[in-house]
Amino acid sequence: MIRLAALLLAGAVAAGCGARAEEPPAEEPSFSVPALVPVSGDVPDAVRVAIPRLAKDSAERRARRITVRVRNVSCLGIGVGSGFAIAPDVLVTNRHVLAGADTIEVSTWDGRTLSADAAEVGVLGDLGLAYVRGRLPQVGSYGAPPKRGDEVTVVGYPGGEELTLAPGTVIDLPPGRRYGIEGRVMRLTSHVEPGNSGGPVLDRRGKIAGVVWAYELNTGFGLAIPVDTLRRLVREGGFEPVPPCGSG
Repeated sequence: MIRLAALLLAGAVAAGCGARAEEPPAEEPSFSVPALVPVSGDVPDAVRVAIPRLAKDSAERRARRITVRVRNVSCLGIGVGSGFAIAPDVLVTNRHVLAGADTIEVSTWDGRTLSADAAEVGVLGDLGLAYVRGRLPQVGSYGAPPKRGDEVTVVGYPGGEELTLAPGTVIDLPPGRRYGIEGRVMRLTSHVEPGNSGGPVLDRRGKIAGVVWAYELNTGFGLAIPVDTLRRLVREGGFEPVPPCGSG
């Protein structure tokens, strides 16, 4: 497994189930990108979330096949996040899941462990790409840009444990500048936890609607980067080498 330049403590996301939300507050929101979940016997069992009807057949199988567990080793220790395939040997996750990694390992639904040859992180958003040795089980398909009220499913490995699917709704898409990133941000009612960072947000058809990123402290709502921002950054090459461990 290749040595990659080091890692910023990576994180996951957290939470929010609820009815339709109120309009976003006028003041600057307070949000958090928690540290990556340590690999430890003390990590609690992942919360099991009911699988929505739309995901119980082929869409569920597709979600399981495209989503991977990301494990990185750095000067800060060992941590886990989630990710998903956009090409047979390329996966998307968060910048904070990859930043500073000495070693990146990817676990697939069928029990294989792949190592990453290289990684890049987004310049303008919390996105990252990892290039793996071997083939990922299945490549995800991009969906349409999300809209307020859309039903979605968050997929990932909370706590580094078993895969879960968490249904929810897109509350709104406030400007990303409120959170220090480009474009718009999806606010979700889907329940998300540490370890979900970098996992896919899927639409009703099982297509990629966004990338899980963080959570809002004042509301508990999950935050995700919409698929149109992801596609534009991939298309325009908005990525750079991973920063070294402890660089900020």
